[in-house]
Parts: sequence; C-alpha cells; structure tokens
Amino acid sequence: MRQKRRLRMSSVRNGLLSLVASGPTLSASIASAVPAHAVTESIARARIETTARQAIFEHPLLEASDVADVLRFRDRNRRSPASRLRERGDIVGYEIGGRYLYPSFQFDSATAKVRPVVAEINQLLNAKHDPWGVSSWWTSPSGWLSDGQSPADLAAQGGQDDRIRDIAHHPRRCPIRQPHR
Repeated sequence: MRQKRRLRMSSVRNGLLSLVASGPTLSASIASAVPAHAVTESIARARIETTARQAIFEHPLLEASDVADVLRFRDRNRRSPASRLRERGDIVGYEIGGRYLYPSFQFDSATAKVRPVVAEINQLLNAKHDPWGVSSWWTSPSGWLSDGQSPADLAAQGGQDDRIRDIAHHPRRCPIRQPHR
C-alpha cells in the first residue's frame, strides 16, 4: 500500500516538476503566438482610452440626486429623472463604483432642463450605447475649435448650438460617427 502511494506521489511530483521546469518555455511560446502588432495596437488603444478618461474626469460630474436638484425635481425617487434621461439616450451617464455619474455641462440650471442641443447630439452619437465614447467626444479638445476648446465648453457657454451641430454632423470633425471597420 505504501509502495503504491509512493509511486503515485512520485508521479505527481514528477509531473509538477516538469510543469514548473517548462514554465519559461510555455510563456515564451504563448508570447510568440501573439503578433507584435496586436500588442502595439493594444498599448496604443489603452493610452488613448486613458487620455480620454482623464479628459472626462476633468469636467465636473453630478450624481443622480444632483441632477434632480438641477432639474428641480421634487419627487421621492431622486434618481428617477437622471436614470430615465440616460436610458432614453438624452444624457451621458456612466457607472462608476455602483453609481452613475453625469457630466454637468449637459444641464442648464437657469432653465432647469437638459440643454436641447446636448440631448440632440447625444441621440445622434448613440450615447445610450456608447456613453464613454460620446462623453470623450464632448470633453476632448476639438481641432475645429480655438484655444483647445471642447464641444462641452461650447455647450456650457450657451449660444453655440449651431457650431456644436456643425462639428457633430461632419464626419471628419466627429470621428465617433465614422463607421467602424
């Protein structure tokens, strides 16, 4: 009985030692199976996404209850207006840490409404299904605007709706609208 156990244990030990010894070879063969351009593209994509998220977080963000305050919503369910507007695609909202955050430029506190041009463009750019991409478009400086302004800056200034529409409707000015390949 002991002899059988020793044989089984030695075969397990030998198998484990073999795996440990082949670890570097396995890692190298796995690494060689991934094309270098795929790694380079992934790194470039990660850098772009990081830069875009940094631009997004440089703008003030509201929680759902803050949105209710700006819209002067007095019902008991304080998350309801933001949730409803987000689900319709009228506003951009993204979930972080179990709660949704909303860029403040989307709201006009003087009228207690979503800026109409923002809702229009969010619908056009499909904010409901790509909130990060659409938010990145809004908050990133546009080469079509002076002084490194973003479409969100124009929206917050007010009176710039036609310029925002022009940028959003022009495929070269709004890469998010270009078909994905």
